Amino acid sequence: MRKSTQFAMTVVALAACQAMAQTAPAANPAGASDAKDTSTLETVIVTAQRRPELIQKTPVAVTALSSEALESRQVTNVMDIAAQVPNLRIEPVTGLSNASRVFMRGVGEDQSTPTTDAAIGMYVDGVYYPRTLGALFDLVDVQRIEVLRGPQGTLYGRNTSGGAIKIITRDPGDTFEGTAELTAGSFGRQQLRAAFGGPLGRTLRASVSVLQQSRDGTSIDSTLGRDVNRKDLNSVRGKFIVDATENLEFKLVVDQTTDKGDVFVGTSGFTGVPANLLATTANANPAGYLRTRGSALTGTYVSGNYTLTSITAWRDLKNYGTLDNDAEERTINHVFFDADQRQFSQELTLAAKWGRVDAIMGAYWFDEDNTYASTTTSGSRANPAAALTSTVGVATQKSTSSAFFGQATYSLTDALRLTAGGRQTNDKKTFTDAYPARVLSFAAEKEWSAFTPRLGADYQMNKEIFLFSSYSKGYKAGGFNRSTVAITALTPYDQENVTTFEAGVKTDLLGGRLRTNVTYFSNSYKALQLSAFDPATNISRRFNAASATASGVELEVSAIPMKGLRTYVTLGYLSAKYDKFFDVVGGVLTDVSYRKLKGAPRTTGSLGFSWLMPVAVPGSLRLNADVSLRSQMENSLANIPIVASPAVNLLNASVVWNSADGHWTSTLAGKNLTNKSYIGAGLYIGGLLTNLYPADPRTLSASLRYRF
Repeated sequence: MRKSTQFAMTVVALAACQAMAQTAPAANPAGASDAKDTSTLETVIVTAQRRPELIQKTPVAVTALSSEALESRQVTNVMDIAAQVPNLRIEPVTGLSNASRVFMRGVGEDQSTPTTDAAIGMYVDGVYYPRTLGALFDLVDVQRIEVLRGPQGTLYGRNTSGGAIKIITRDPGDTFEGTAELTAGSFGRQQLRAAFGGPLGRTLRASVSVLQQSRDGTSIDSTLGRDVNRKDLNSVRGKFIVDATENLEFKLVVDQTTDKGDVFVGTSGFTGVPANLLATTANANPAGYLRTRGSALTGTYVSGNYTLTSITAWRDLKNYGTLDNDAEERTINHVFFDADQRQFSQELTLAAKWGRVDAIMGAYWFDEDNTYASTTTSGSRANPAAALTSTVGVATQKSTSSAFFGQATYSLTDALRLTAGGRQTNDKKTFTDAYPARVLSFAAEKEWSAFTPRLGADYQMNKEIFLFSSYSKGYKAGGFNRSTVAITALTPYDQENVTTFEAGVKTDLLGGRLRTNVTYFSNSYKALQLSAFDPATNISRRFNAASATASGVELEVSAIPMKGLRTYVTLGYLSAKYDKFFDVVGGVLTDVSYRKLKGAPRTTGSLGFSWLMPVAVPGSLRLNADVSLRSQMENSLANIPIVASPAVNLLNASVVWNSADGHWTSTLAGKNLTNKSYIGAGLYIGGLLTNLYPADPRTLSASLRYRF
């Protein structure tokens, strides 16, 4: 039934496009999106340093993706961002299709429990998203995305020791405008995206964006007799801007997303790699539920050379489901989880310009409450007839974080600038872990703090070449382990620290037709947080297990070889290794510094183009294509081969027709066109289970959009 609906929608979309192509008026060509196509690269403005700057004059390693780039490269979800950024990997957490596992430059986090913090900060319209749960969301009405690589310990602070991803949504303008788009695709995909907004009065502007998406499952479960890994998502966001005075603006954003799709169902690899990764025998009900919602009020006051900004935000989430960790027809290990999270944050910043000095200073407060209830059901692999056992636990954690920060840039000359900044961060966590049936209850509390400085210099050699370098530190707070063993639950692990050196060159050459950015970096991590055997407590747990070094080179090139053709290349090379790491191998504590870091492929990259085709059709026709590559990536601390993600090259492409008046757009698109079969993540517990989570197979779609 779903496939019939998909086919019908596709036929309707294509028929409508054909009819419009025959009748599309040639008037008003300036309204068409391709009418503004030029022979030079666009000017890109970013706010990586908390103030608007040209990306080619911003002395940090940052990738910016405009709304046009997001569309042409089919970046529709947070996970899609990774293929566009060197040395960035984003995959779902094992068992959770809406939770993000983000690694940048070899360091990240793959656990989704509330006791574990991310190493890569996620920000939406300036609001920090601390949990991986719900962080793998679809993108709607996004103006641009900025990815800041390396520690952002001064201006962003909390848990950004690896970098930050900033998503900026579109503001309503001074004229009423909007879009509505219908999409049909493989596996019964049906999607509606719409956004509209404009002025509601002399001082008020507002916009609303919505997303509705459903899709059948990509895997077949022979035990349940149904397809699994289905999608069912609804999202809405409203934005209101009040121009209170000439100098004062208030912006209110409210949003809610409800995801009733399946939890991520994998395929058992306990007896070896299966012939078909999209066939599973998992026996747990995969139905899941996630609701995230929030509101943020941003006030901005501008007076001369001073800008005062306040961001007050509240968010919460509810997430539950059953993780079938073994993916077999009988129960070996299942976990039912029920997570509740609430957060409040307040940030106040003052940006100023005093002659040759650009400065920003501020204060930040963050308060979070987490409750995580779980029931772990276990069966015996050796004795299938043995009764199942269950362990019920409830963990709570209250976290608070405060910080004061500042950064100043001084222009020694018109070409040479020096930057110095620092941030003092203080974190406190109060943790409880209770197992009622075992009459066990543990409570612990600890504080951590760090001062994270940044020193930098940049030099505008000439109009075309910009040089920069920096020394900075990053910090990630410590935490606690969930466990029925007292010494594990009551012994916290400490903070993780990183020191980074970075140097790069940014160029605009050939009259603005060639843009090349190259960055070298070296990260030195101390007290790296890992889950391994801890000699101090004589038990396996999460603790500060290792020191590590990650260094590499990143290349980003954009070019217009001829008018109508835009090309780009990204390439990341990474050498990531432990300096000192001991773990238990065969019952013996062994130096395993030779192991590869998780989430740290040696090479990542992409190659793509967008071509305005010189064909005689009403309107315009554009062909987009890209190939992304990634070398082998380890998914386990012990480097278990079966759960490692293999080297893979993926091909995506789309053909886009725009009407001459700019109102209508029709798109035929495909992802993973060569239908590569590979795992995105894997779960391995020696002697008990091996679960392989497949990436999406080839998917095709047809879309029809109306723009007004």
